[in-house]
Amino acid sequence: MLPNVVVLVSDTLRWDALGINGGPGWLDIKTPELDRFARESVCFDDARVSSFPTIPMRTDCFTGKFGHPRYGWQPIPSDMLTLPRILASKGYNTQLLADTTHLLRANFWRHFNHFDFIRGQEGDAHVSRTNSPPKRIISDLSKTRVEYGRGEGQPTISEIHAHTNSWWRYESDRFSSRLADRVCHWLEDNWRGPPFFLWVDFFDVHEPWDPPEYLWRMYQPVYKGEPMIQPNYHSASAYSSEELANLRARYAGEVTLVSKNIGRIIRMMEDMGILDKTIVTILSDHGTYLGERGRTGKSLITPKKFDAFPHHTELTHLVWMMRVPGSEPKHTRYVVQPPDLFPTILDLCGISIPSDTEGVSLSPLIRGEDSDQPRLAISTSTMVTHHSNRLMYCRKPAVTDGKWTLVLQEPPDPQPPQLFHVSEDPKEQEDLIDQKPQEARRLYSEMLSWLAEKGAPKAAL
Repeated sequence: MLPNVVVLVSDTLRWDALGINGGPGWLDIKTPELDRFARESVCFDDARVSSFPTIPMRTDCFTGKFGHPRYGWQPIPSDMLTLPRILASKGYNTQLLADTTHLLRANFWRHFNHFDFIRGQEGDAHVSRTNSPPKRIISDLSKTRVEYGRGEGQPTISEIHAHTNSWWRYESDRFSSRLADRVCHWLEDNWRGPPFFLWVDFFDVHEPWDPPEYLWRMYQPVYKGEPMIQPNYHSASAYSSEELANLRARYAGEVTLVSKNIGRIIRMMEDMGILDKTIVTILSDHGTYLGERGRTGKSLITPKKFDAFPHHTELTHLVWMMRVPGSEPKHTRYVVQPPDLFPTILDLCGISIPSDTEGVSLSPLIRGEDSDQPRLAISTSTMVTHHSNRLMYCRKPAVTDGKWTLVLQEPPDPQPPQLFHVSEDPKEQEDLIDQKPQEARRLYSEMLSWLAEKGAPKAAL
């Protein structure tokens, strides 16, 4: 009998935000529901983003291929062979439920039998309200994200978000709560039907970070300043210590709320008796800087600049947990990346994996086999930057084999490369490139060979 398949994605959920993973160091974030799920699952503790950020990462998941050597953020082609298409051809009822409106614009819904979106996240002003324009949220614009090319007087993303969702009053009004409600309703309507593939895409914990006040005050009981609901995608030096603490507290409150709402979905499946007949994956797409390395946000965005940040562990380390019927809970440090999701789910469902798949099936690891074979993982962005009118490949990549990580920068703002012994220094604090230049050269050479093998253009190499 075919198992059900559920994938629950949380955008911008850092690996170290989960309590079971030790926390980020500046707060102990409460995630009891996710911690419980981790204790019942196979946890891939060295999962690394491949193509960064939102849409490229999900394209890697859907196709089983590495996008960043070839293309950047773009709609997924309607005729592309994808995971939901293959599962539908094998008799699965496929459903997309999301509030990540980027997926709507990038055509992901075309690959499912059924889809539904909750609108209004981030800058998605899906209904106009011109009689009452957005109000200023943060008076000093150096403390919030201001879009590249933004004209004088145009509202920021946080202002559009607050304006669109000004009707909110209760926790149940928040996006992750409403999406969890929608998922639970869908489960009630489909739990006795044919096998299903359900992809649930939570845009939270992506900013703007505006959980109910009682949730962020769990982490910062005393604060009287302006709400730091949106990082500035630039320098952390713009914030006072209290403002940075508020940014972190609001992020933590969102994480706690997402944990609570994912827990409701898991509990619903448990009550229905289908949890042990279902492959459930909880996955994040990337992280974010919250003051580490002098940065806040995921990339460099100002009215005059748009570019990648270096891909340190705060950005690259993913949450990836899988609860698979018949498998024993465990933690593994084998390096995995989003293209591996595609062959893993097909393999677990007994479906043939297409020959051109570039990810690897993790089912042997899930079934109890261990692997000490080193594996290279590259995390990078491919994007059109402020200093270029063309696609620039593999911006500021990080490359790791699970023991060593090389983090690169490049023009027009070059900084020295950095090397970290991540098996002993997982937070990437001590740069060892002067002591171990041979390891840096090895990783760099292996990265170039890997990119050439994947057909990356000369511009990437």
